[in-house]
Amino acid sequence: MQKFLTLMQANQADLHVQMKQLHDDLGVFSETMKESQSQMSMLASKLDDMSAAIASKVASIGSSLTTQQAKSIAEQKANQEAAQSKQEAALAKQEAALAKQVAALANSPTDLFDVATYKLGQAYYGLAKWEAAGRQFALVLERYPKSDMTASARLMYALSLIQMRKNLEEAAQYLESITTDFPSSPEAEAAVRQLKKLRAARAAPADAKDAAR
Repeated sequence: MQKFLTLMQANQADLHVQMKQLHDDLGVFSETMKESQSQMSMLASKLDDMSAAIASKVASIGSSLTTQQAKSIAEQKANQEAAQSKQEAALAKQEAALAKQVAALANSPTDLFDVATYKLGQAYYGLAKWEAAGRQFALVLERYPKSDMTASARLMYALSLIQMRKNLEEAAQYLESITTDFPSSPEAEAAVRQLKKLRAARAAPADAKDAAR
């Protein structure tokens, strides 16, 4: 019996020691958890600060980009308006030249009709009115076959056809006639250059077909 009581007391003492150790361990664990929670709170706060800073920077960048885009659009619009104004001024100048040429044609002496008609064609050509220009150059060739403007009229008539992209064979014939009838003229040099361009344009589709085969 005494041995049993002694054993019980010893067991109780061990249990007391184990309970005390467990209590101490729980205390340490609780402190560790509190410290961890504190660190987590600090980390969360830092993350919130970082998020706010990033959001602020993104907003600032977005505002900057918006400002730059608006500035770029404004500059493009200004450039377009300036280019349009310049084009309109050039067009008005060309139209004034055309009106002047029409008046000159109406008042020119008979022996200068070929020159006046040619200049009227030039005025139309400057306005990109290719068909009207072609008609004037054709009039020079038809009505004044011995005119000093013949080589120039042939060249400009051919160029008008080329600009209209019609009757290119006829345009080539007129260009070739310049090199034959006026071989030493500046118009002949221009005609040779235009003929090369025409031949190159004709050869391009054929080359594309051959490549496709």
